[in-house]
Amino acid sequence: MTMDRVIEKKTRPLWQWAGIAIAVGALLWFVWGMLGDASIRTFRLPEQQTTIASVQYGPFEDVTPIRGSIQPFNSVFLDAVDGGVVEEVLVEEGSFVEVGQPLLQLSNTDLRLNVARNDTSITEQLNNLSNISNGMETTTLNTERQVIEIEYRIAVLERQEQRLKQLATDSLVPQEQYESIVDELVYQRKLLRNTKARQSLEDRIRKDRMQQIALQVNKLEENLALSQSSFENLLVRAPIAGQLTSLLVEVGENKTRGQRLGQIDVVEQYKIVAQVDEYYVTRVALDQSARFTLAGSQYQARVIKIYPEITEGTFTVDLVFEGSAPENLRRGQTLQLDLTLGSAVESLLLPLGSFIQDTGGNWVFVVASDGEFATRRDIRVGRRNNRFVEIIDGLQQGERVITSSYAQMLTMERIQLTN
Repeated sequence: MTMDRVIEKKTRPLWQWAGIAIAVGALLWFVWGMLGDASIRTFRLPEQQTTIASVQYGPFEDVTPIRGSIQPFNSVFLDAVDGGVVEEVLVEEGSFVEVGQPLLQLSNTDLRLNVARNDTSITEQLNNLSNISNGMETTTLNTERQVIEIEYRIAVLERQEQRLKQLATDSLVPQEQYESIVDELVYQRKLLRNTKARQSLEDRIRKDRMQQIALQVNKLEENLALSQSSFENLLVRAPIAGQLTSLLVEVGENKTRGQRLGQIDVVEQYKIVAQVDEYYVTRVALDQSARFTLAGSQYQARVIKIYPEITEGTFTVDLVFEGSAPENLRRGQTLQLDLTLGSAVESLLLPLGSFIQDTGGNWVFVVASDGEFATRRDIRVGRRNNRFVEIIDGLQQGERVITSSYAQMLTMERIQLTN
């Protein structure tokens, strides 16, 4: 009878246990990585569909692009003062006109009748004032004549009184005759004093009244001139010399009072009327400079007026040319200018792109050093111009940033760049 033999179980070698541990660790690391990647919102994007720019350090020019149009420095609008029917157009649109040159003739029957009635009424009032003035002059002359007659009578009585005085003393003439002359002389002297007092009063009254009449006459003459000028306004004349850039009339057309007829521009000097984004409303100031290029040459302009009204997100500024102005400018011609808001400062810069509209400059996607992924990062920006945005915090020089549109990636945390 044979006996069973115990079979000893062989143990694994240590190197096998080590291999198993490494394999299990690699598996766990792979699973952990897969789960970690799955938890990050990732957007796959072909690299050729993106624009990538590097953060750089350099001078930041504090400028903003503006678009302006050429306008005459001085313009005068032609409006219908009294209105009427266009009877005749004397000058063609676009012509150069001189001061006082007739441009068009209007007709207005009602205005003609009103002017005629006003002329008649004013003429009657002027005649009445003239009659009053003549009457006062006549009264003055009559009073002066009375003074002359009284003075003459006194002189005669004084001579008679001297002759009769001695005769009455010698009883050669009746005493009664002498006393009669004396009484008459006393009466005439009193009458003279009274007449001169009345003359003085009349002079004061006449002086005050003549001043009033002069004022009334001046007013009536002004009214008469205004009435006649309103009739003369039917012939529209050029108030300044320049180019008649618009004449909005047709023969037979009825123009109401105050309606626009046309415009005359002074073409010797132009200005630039530009629209600026309201974002810069607190940073635009008088005398700031702007530059632009036209026909291969660079020119300078200067801000001379800022309009406070903001319309549809923009406000208006006027600029004039500094130094020589471009030749052959045309009214309404558009220019693209760079308005300088401040002096150049060395700063960390990132080229502008569509991302700035999508994020407001609050965050960007920064490309990793291996170029396979771009991760979202919060940043802080400062000023911006038409080329760069100033980086205050969040990026370093040399880092690469996706600057194209983020419209499809606003909720993503990472972008996987594919070939």
